[in-house]
Amino acid sequence: MSDAVTVFVRPGDPASEATLRYLDQRGVAYNKRDVLSDPSATAILFGRLGRVVVPVVQVGERLLVGHDPVQLARFLPRPDGEEQHVSFGASVRTVTSEIAQEKQLPATYGVEVGQVKPGSPAEAAGILPGDVITGIGPYTVNGGADQFRRAVSLRQPGDTMMLTVWREGDISELAVAFPAETPPETAPDVPAETTAETAAEEVPPA
Repeated sequence: MSDAVTVFVRPGDPASEATLRYLDQRGVAYNKRDVLSDPSATAILFGRLGRVVVPVVQVGERLLVGHDPVQLARFLPRPDGEEQHVSFGASVRTVTSEIAQEKQLPATYGVEVGQVKPGSPAEAAGILPGDVITGIGPYTVNGGADQFRRAVSLRQPGDTMMLTVWREGDISELAVAFPAETPPETAPDVPAETTAETAAEEVPPA
């Protein structure tokens, strides 16, 4: 597997024990961090999540909170050569102060949606050109297009990504479902409107 797996647990916690048992049964190598005896483990969780909760599985920079076998199976890195990628199907650009003023956003954050590819997960979710995506799950999009593209790149086929969308002053929650299997002949993604490549991880809302 390409990325190291770290599990933050608390002794005697049923969910923690279930997660460790799941990993053991599947032969996944992992590093166990006990939040009761390891102060640095507590500091990591508080720094990333703003609280200490268990179990938490970390793979690279990604975190999965709680014990969910279905999500865990998708979350764990795949053996080399089996990595799969998903396509959002719409171009995005970082919201500037001018765009924020035009869209009447309360602050300068998020990404504006450009062209949406017909038949894509974005279109199926109801994403429209001109929408502003301001949140990904519980996270605010403060890192612009780079953060959004990184968030998409971390998803696996079969995953669902919840988005907060600002449209003409109204806020809505849309679920983007990535197909479990990619069709054999899929057109490439709509070209992005920005070209910066620096990746920024999802950050909690301020």
